[in-house]
Amino acid sequence: MATSDRMARADSSRRARARILVLAMGLSVAALGCSDDDSATPRTTTTTDDDASTASTTSSSSTTSTSETTGTTSSAPPTDQSVEDEITARYLGFWHARLAANSGTPNPDNPALRDFATGEQLETVISETMRRREGGLALRAADPSRAEHSAVVVSVSADRAELQDCFVNDGMVYRVATGEVVDSSVVTRSVSAQMVLEEGAWKLERATVIQEWEGVAGCALAD
Repeated sequence: MATSDRMARADSSRRARARILVLAMGLSVAALGCSDDDSATPRTTTTTDDDASTASTTSSSSTTSTSETTGTTSSAPPTDQSVEDEITARYLGFWHARLAANSGTPNPDNPALRDFATGEQLETVISETMRRREGGLALRAADPSRAEHSAVVVSVSADRAELQDCFVNDGMVYRVATGEVVDSSVVTRSVSAQMVLEEGAWKLERATVIQEWEGVAGCALAD
């Protein structure tokens, strides 16, 4: 089989596994965010939070499919996992941890936040989680959900890496006391993410929104 054919089949297989994983993880974590609530940094700013979260935690990597991340551990990756896969899994783990911290009664002291985030991103996610708790709000997934991440490692060095992510976010913000949904809009975002290696674990330092579209659109429709 020609090299180009093998690469095309491998890429197709990775994307299929990613789509299956996003559904499985969406069920396992109940919700990862809402479209009016996001700890990704808006372009041209630093740690501002615009209240727009991401929903599920599935990705396709530039070399292999990613693994599910629990959001509660920074243990070493399997020996057969590439650096790119490890970085992508840790990136997705941040959004998984963020969900756990913001579901039910938001908990800014959830240790998983510090396990997967550092610097500006850690400050941002703690701040938004505190604000949500004080406002009596929490996050939950849409049912059914169309949420999906497509994250690719675009560069990596000894202790820094950059990813490009396109994700569809259809999660919801609701009032804990009444269950009233206050935001259920669907958005698609193109995000540039910077990861750093700290004490043997890759952590999200900054996630910057490059472009945003209403509904399932933009990069989500690209081939």
